[in-house]
Parts: sequence; structure tokens; C-alpha cells
Amino acid sequence: MLDWCGGATRARVMLNCRRQKWCDAANCASQTSLSNIVYGMIDMVALSIMELRHLRYFVQVAEDLHFARAAAHLGISQPPLSQQIRALEEELQVRLLERTSRRVALTPAGRLFLDAARATLREADNAISVARRAARGELGELAIGFSASAPFVPEIAHAIADFRDRYPEISLALREIGGADHLEQIEDHLLDIAFRRGRAIPDLPDTLIAEPFLSERLYVACPPGHRLARQASVRIADLADEPIVLYANERSTFTSHLLDLLREGGVEPRIAQIVTDVTSLFGLAAAGIGVMVMVESLCNLQSPMLAYRPITDDTATIMLWLVRHRDPTLPCRNFLALLDSPTRP
Repeated sequence: MLDWCGGATRARVMLNCRRQKWCDAANCASQTSLSNIVYGMIDMVALSIMELRHLRYFVQVAEDLHFARAAAHLGISQPPLSQQIRALEEELQVRLLERTSRRVALTPAGRLFLDAARATLREADNAISVARRAARGELGELAIGFSASAPFVPEIAHAIADFRDRYPEISLALREIGGADHLEQIEDHLLDIAFRRGRAIPDLPDTLIAEPFLSERLYVACPPGHRLARQASVRIADLADEPIVLYANERSTFTSHLLDLLREGGVEPRIAQIVTDVTSLFGLAAAGIGVMVMVESLCNLQSPMLAYRPITDDTATIMLWLVRHRDPTLPCRNFLALLDSPTRP
């Protein structure tokens, strides 16, 4: 139970009960005038300001039906408790409790008010819980954009799984990104984070920041019987005259960087096929349509129909950048903390 005793926190108490509910309750109690009393009480409560602690005090007295025991449960003395209950009745202009020297009992209006007071306190507790959880980044949304290969990076895969486990009530959206439009999506808050490939830091607006996340070596994938598979490693020059299967340029920033890398190494790409999904890329390479150049993390996709060989040129690496707002949301900060966690395998 929240402690409302120590402050002057006030909230408008809106008891959202339909008129029919009060009529039915009144009829069941066989009190023809009770509905008029309750309607007047509700109208006054809806227009007045009272402290939530008044409701909490009343509920405790109504449950114990004994002022001394209720005061002990609330951690206050009995006289102030009696005064607060009288103040509540005076504000409502309705008697909620019948008091005698021997007993305390709820009036018919008090029984109805008890249900509404309990519901109001539950809603207040829930509202405060929601606010506090949102302030801790436990509620809300997180949208992550990624290149096709990023989910195969173990650090990213583990962080996403950990985030789902720790923050199950966060709406997590995972979207494959292509080209440069994801930068606009981050700036417009359609994405919180994006993982993108690039040899150099991307050109960003002042509101965004790019952090180097992982530098990966490039590999060649080809059938086991291919001539390049007989080598322990490959040089860029070895790809001269080799047909290559590529991921569509509009689907990935990686492709344009790869083409630049090949040309800088003196190799004019001989494009055999361009595809729009990763599975087709692997399938065509396995079928011998052309070799595939990929990042090291994709070697986690093992197939007996493919052999992977590292490209050993110094330039045959590419950076995975983490792009985000300079002032990230709380869910985004929680995800970044998981990425940086030293306990993650």
C-alpha cells in the first residue's frame, strides 16, 4: 500500500460507476431513498478535492470495523483517524459509518462507497506504478533497425534476447533497414537504434551519433570444390574474373562498400546475380552461380555446401556502426547497457 500519510498529495477522486449500478444496489438494499443519497454523494465527490489518504483510512476502518485496530494497522493514533473519517463524511454530506460504544458498522451508503473507494485506490496505485516503471524504462517501445547480417553478431543477438527477458512489457520492433533512409527514421524517432555497415563513419545530422560497434573481416563463401576453397585464405586479387552474387544495393549499404573495395584492389566486379534476401544469396553461392563476399559473423550459418575462407588484405574489413540519438530514450539506454554488459558471453 502506498504511503499517503506524510504529504498533502491530492488527487481528484472520480468514482466511475454507472447510475444503473447504484440503482441496482439501492434496490437490493430495499432503500428507496439510498439512490438519491448516493447520487448526491457521487456528484459531490466528482466535483471536490480530497486526499487519497481519506479513502485509505475509510477502507481500513471498514475492513476492521474497529477504530483502534484500524489505527494500529495504519500506524497512527485513534483520535486523528476518527477526525479524518468525520472530515470525509462532512465533505460527502453522507454518514458512512454507524458508531456506538460497542460497535462500528457500515451504513448502506458506506457499503457502496467502500467498493468504489477500493477501486479508486487500486487505480491510483496502478497509475503510480506505471509512472515509476516508465521512468525506469520498463514500459514503452524500442525500435531497432539492422542490416541483414547484424542479428548473426552474437553480441547483438544476446542483447536482444536479454532485453526481451528483462523488459517483457516493452514493445520491441526489429526492422531490417536498407540504404540511408534509416537515418531519417532515427531522426524522426521511428527508430531508436540502427546497426549499419560502412568502412567510414556515416555522415550524420547533429542530433545523431554513430559509435563503432564491431570491425569484421570479410570472407569468401564458395562450394567446397571451388578453386578458392582449396586455399587457406584469399586475397582480393584472387577474385578477378570470379562471378559474384550480390545483395541488392538498395537493400544494404554493405554492397556499395564491397564494390568500392574490389575496385580499389584492382578487381572489376563480375556480377553474376543480384538478390534481395540473404537465403537466396547463400543458395546461389552454394549452387556455384558465383562466389559470395560476406562478413565473418555470417560464417555462423554453416552449410556442408559452402566453404568459408578469410580475405587477408588489410583493407578487407568493414565496421558495424551503432547509430542512435544523442539523447536516447530510457528503453534505448537499457538496451545499450545490455550491449555493454561485461557478463554477456
